[in-house]
Amino acid sequence: MKVIPREAPLLIWTDPAILPWSEEERDSLNQSKETRYLLKEFPSGVHARPEGGAGSDTVLILWTYDVKTVDPVFPFSVDPHSPEIALRGLSLMIPGLRAYFGPMAKPVADGGYYTKTRENRPLIGPLPIEGAYIIGGLSGFGVMAACGAGELLAASIAGDDLPPHAAAFSLARYEDPGYRKLLENWGETGQL
Repeated sequence: MKVIPREAPLLIWTDPAILPWSEEERDSLNQSKETRYLLKEFPSGVHARPEGGAGSDTVLILWTYDVKTVDPVFPFSVDPHSPEIALRGLSLMIPGLRAYFGPMAKPVADGGYYTKTRENRPLIGPLPIEGAYIIGGLSGFGVMAACGAGELLAASIAGDDLPPHAAAFSLARYEDPGYRKLLENWGETGQL
């Protein structure tokens, strides 16, 4: 059964989510402080897209539901419930995915840190070291912005004329006192 067609676009659920659990599952999860968080509201932003060609059964499901700022450590930990959280969250948009609730083949759970700037705007362009460039901080929208970010970085490296918006992604923006002042009251970061 293929619930998500191979030709589906990137799908994003923008409402906060209460994960769908049966009454029995809710009672069980509520028994332990380690699992009680699974009953609370999760932030918006679960997203998915088909991965691979026409014969693939793979679906990439992403959800940055824990966006606390942390200091990086290695090895990092991955929430053992993240595959279930992502599947159940996505099932709010695509109810057919509920057929996969319960015992399932072990999904691949990959993880790491979502690197982001304070205002969640990428860094793209030259660094203060001659010949060094950066492309990073695409937290929460890398799948959507990678091609445009790559073009902007390539133009920067090649010395081509840059579009007017290039300065908004440059590391040099933090040297501008007006931009630093703007950051003090930036507000919502648009995290997916």
